[in-house]
Amino acid sequence: MPLNPEFSDSARDGAAGAPAAALPPGPPGFSRFPTVIHRLAVGSRTIDLLSPRDPDALLDDPKIEERYKADNYLPYWPIIWPAGILLAEKILRDQGSPPEAPGGGLPSAAIELGCGLGLAGIGAALRGWPVTFTDYDPEAAEFARYNARLNGVAPGSIRAMQMDWRRPLLERFAWVIASDVLYERRLHALLLDAVENLLARGGQAWVSDPNRTSAEDFPMAAAARGFRVSTVALDGTSPLQAPQPATLYVLTWPVGK
Repeated sequence: MPLNPEFSDSARDGAAGAPAAALPPGPPGFSRFPTVIHRLAVGSRTIDLLSPRDPDALLDDPKIEERYKADNYLPYWPIIWPAGILLAEKILRDQGSPPEAPGGGLPSAAIELGCGLGLAGIGAALRGWPVTFTDYDPEAAEFARYNARLNGVAPGSIRAMQMDWRRPLLERFAWVIASDVLYERRLHALLLDAVENLLARGGQAWVSDPNRTSAEDFPMAAAARGFRVSTVALDGTSPLQAPQPATLYVLTWPVGK
């Protein structure tokens, strides 16, 4: 199905957007589903995210069914998760390192794991970081690439690719970011495997979670791998204007490791 962007007019997505003619063109076959653009207030900025209009429709897609049979995969990536919004707000609001690109010989690039629509990575890119968007689902990575361009990120400062945490890139990054990826305990070890292989010495990994019970063991699991773990409370409101707490887990390597 051809790309068919429409701006969301639901109350949770805020004001109506610009006409579709103002959008950057999507590549052929960009989406096999009707799409919608959600306009989000993220801190003091407005960020537009293109997504499939009906995420549930992906469950009936033959490609998704094949991935589910192979790996119990479910397509959560089209959903805008609250902890992702709160992480993007912190990235855009905070000063310090990160989100200021580090010096001292560290790689000055960030990678987003399980990027989905790319919201947190877009926040990092808008702070001047080169960002690699990665997701288990290659379509999610392409949506993230498109959304970065939609929000004015220069094409030369981003990459987007499919990546399985069991087979991470052979690169190191100063900043590893992820949001809403701790929803199943069985995924924690895979995530930590990826962070171990991707995080440069002296860098930081930021993982946000909306205080799920499934995430309670994550700090201990990370500490058992040798990471130093600190937590930061993130507070915001849900799309329905209810209080929305979350926790940011910050992982670093011990000095000298």
